[in-house]
Amino acid sequence: MGIAYRIVMRAAGAASALIGIAMASALAVSLFFREYREAAGFAFCLVVTLLFAGALYLLSRPRAAGEPEPKPRDAMLIVTVWWVTSSVFGGLPYMACGVLGGPADAVFESVSGFTTTGATILGGLPALPRGVLLWRSVTGWLGGLEILAASLAMLPPFGAGHAIAQIESAANLSERPLARERGAALRLCAVYAGGTALLFLLLCGAATKPFDAVLLTLGAVSSSGFSSHAGGMVEISGAAAFFLCVFMLHAAVNFTLRHRFFARRNNLLLRDEELRWFFLIFCCAAVVIALYLLFAAPRGAAAQNVGNAFFEAASALSTTGYHRETVFFWPPFCRMLLLFLMLTGGCAASAAGGMKVGRLIILFRLLRRNISIRLHPNAVLPIKFGGRAVPTDTVNAIAAHAMLCVAVFFIATTILCFDGAVPSAVSVFGVLACMSNAGPAVSAANPAFATAVWAAYSPPAKLFLSFLMILGRLEFTTVLLLFTPRYWKND
Repeated sequence: MGIAYRIVMRAAGAASALIGIAMASALAVSLFFREYREAAGFAFCLVVTLLFAGALYLLSRPRAAGEPEPKPRDAMLIVTVWWVTSSVFGGLPYMACGVLGGPADAVFESVSGFTTTGATILGGLPALPRGVLLWRSVTGWLGGLEILAASLAMLPPFGAGHAIAQIESAANLSERPLARERGAALRLCAVYAGGTALLFLLLCGAATKPFDAVLLTLGAVSSSGFSSHAGGMVEISGAAAFFLCVFMLHAAVNFTLRHRFFARRNNLLLRDEELRWFFLIFCCAAVVIALYLLFAAPRGAAAQNVGNAFFEAASALSTTGYHRETVFFWPPFCRMLLLFLMLTGGCAASAAGGMKVGRLIILFRLLRRNISIRLHPNAVLPIKFGGRAVPTDTVNAIAAHAMLCVAVFFIATTILCFDGAVPSAVSVFGVLACMSNAGPAVSAANPAFATAVWAAYSPPAKLFLSFLMILGRLEFTTVLLLFTPRYWKND
């Protein structure tokens, strides 16, 4: 019990410390724009958060020499406590600044940011204080880095960094472990921060207002999709749209591949099968949408339709949710294709949500193998990925994950239907959006869903949706195992 106590305290303390430090940026922006009421709210939250972090650090210090260190399975508890603590303290500024009154609303907005889901219940975004808008984007930026992987250096006493990274990211289908050591985690953060700075400079060079460029940058590199306009709408130049398109796709690429690319190990990019399939899916979908808009439903200039098709496809596949026009008025075929891209998601261990391309490839090949075995019962047909046979336990884990997703989807939809605040069909989209961390996915079906329908849910339903977002971000089993009695046994 003592070691579990230390784990919870140290993880919660590290999470709240990072959140408190991040609040300083929103406080500075509020002071710069003379939003003194909001600045006071951020200052209060910052002090409370840092005091809480300091108290937990003191309480979690080892009291005896030779106290046993956590086991690798304890990483599950660290991850879950980290995300819950971040979500709770990340929601305090919304109440302190007076933009959201209820705790459930604040937690929902905070969880949506940290999980990069992008769902929001805040209306009238252009009129909101600048500090609040920045804080929304900062929560998404931290979540896009997979906030725990970014802060592995803050938890060196536990030595569970590799186990944490494996749990929090999607199944490693090839030779791509995340952040095996403290130095690797810091280099990963440097790559992420460098990409953020580069996109900001490019957007400013493309005639984007500086504050809008900050919000768009934080939303694109993290795939959270937060901006100063409702429904993910952005009013930008063609050059800015191109830069956003590139960096949204960049956000959906495996973190370690990006790190090794900047380390000049480019051969890994060409050998990565998941990355090749990811770009193939993007190119095919974008071309199909562009051709459909050009010939089946011509609207406006051809170049604009083609550009918007590629932009919307990149936004959908990376689960970012930015839009250059209202896709609700696009043909149903195009909207359904965008919805499919959002639910597919990006690569493993990336900021994007969705099922992940690698998993879908393995599931398809598993189905194909089962069909072949029916024709040739004695055949030995291993499932290969990246030129190597995938271990049986990995294939079974991915199949179990897919079955778990289906089970959770039906159970969660049934539970939300009891709320009665929105139609059952809308609840289906809401559950899909939260489970896949693709909140803007439902905007293709109904643009009003971005704000009004999320806000219509009751407080218990909002908390349940928040739980679904964390559940989807942590790959389901990480959280669900904590609710099993066997996890808490010493064996």
